Amino acid sequence: MESIEVTTAAGAPASFIRGGRTWHVAPEPVRWYERTDWWTTATRMPKGEMTLMDMEVWRVQARIGHNPRTPLVTFELVLGLDRVSWSERSMDAVAA
Repeated sequence: MESIEVTTAAGAPASFIRGGRTWHVAPEPVRWYERTDWWTTATRMPKGEMTLMDMEVWRVQARIGHNPRTPLVTFELVLGLDRVSWSERSMDAVAA
């Protein structure tokens, strides 16, 4: 997964920087949660620490800049388990 810089509004991605370009998210991004493979990454839960087992995934349609004539492209953005870092999931970007 490629790390990206995401700006949020009310908890949802509003824009992100990918490949040196700013992409602006169109209305109605879709969010869901996926279980992480915790059994392959941790042998036991560290004492006194809380770990998250579910990762937050957003499917967004975005365009470069604010020009409404620019085509929308679909991306999946994943919020890191640290609840701060974001990455783009490896998938083929599909023109909408």
